[in-house]
Amino acid sequence: MDATPSSTALGLNPDREAASPADAISVIQERVQQLTAEDLDELMNEKYRQAGTICYSTDEYKASEHGKANANVGLYELNHVPNNAQKPGWWKSVPDTGVARPLAGLKVVDLCRVIAGPSISKGLAELGASVMRVTGPGVVDAYALHADLNWGKWNCSIDLKTEEGKETLRKLILEADVVLDGYRPGVMEKLGFGRDAVLELVKNRPFGLVYARENCYGWHGPWQHRSGWQQISDAVSGIPPSEPWGLLI
Repeated sequence: MDATPSSTALGLNPDREAASPADAISVIQERVQQLTAEDLDELMNEKYRQAGTICYSTDEYKASEHGKANANVGLYELNHVPNNAQKPGWWKSVPDTGVARPLAGLKVVDLCRVIAGPSISKGLAELGASVMRVTGPGVVDAYALHADLNWGKWNCSIDLKTEEGKETLRKLILEADVVLDGYRPGVMEKLGFGRDAVLELVKNRPFGLVYARENCYGWHGPWQHRSGWQQISDAVSGIPPSEPWGLLI
């Protein structure tokens, strides 16, 4: 969504004007051809924190350290953090709860962007949950998708790099039943709103909280810290054609 880091990584001027899309492609292609897929993978993911991967075959992925680490992991994992002060129960009942809106009364703080995370919160909103989507200054998103993925939600802009903004989010979370984290692994932890910090924040209230997070590479293995989306998870795990494609950016 922001081409500046990728252009900088390749040694290209991000402000260079191209005569046509074909011209831009040619310039990038010429530079990329000077690198191996492994070098480009390391450069983009580890140094410049860009989303991309080598396209592996299924067998290559299974043989990789990351593939081995996730070989016996399911599509999702549930982790219970015991708290004797918080008894199991439902969220607060509201008059609007019914067959058409079974999740009415459920309060969700949506810390997500692009597609995967917003799709989760969209589903909750469609079932009647009250979803507060949190964005902020400088947060780039796939705006063309908002008409589909953002409808039915409340929206707010909070600067989480300020103490005032962090306090505002804490107040929202203290009233919430669910927090969704769809950012790159470690981002919310750095801002003070990772799973452990949020559970610590709500530990003294009478009702618990579900902290849900999604990640392109899963939560095990050497690539778990990388960012990405569906096409990248497909490419890294061998879902495209069995013969490797090179590198997908």
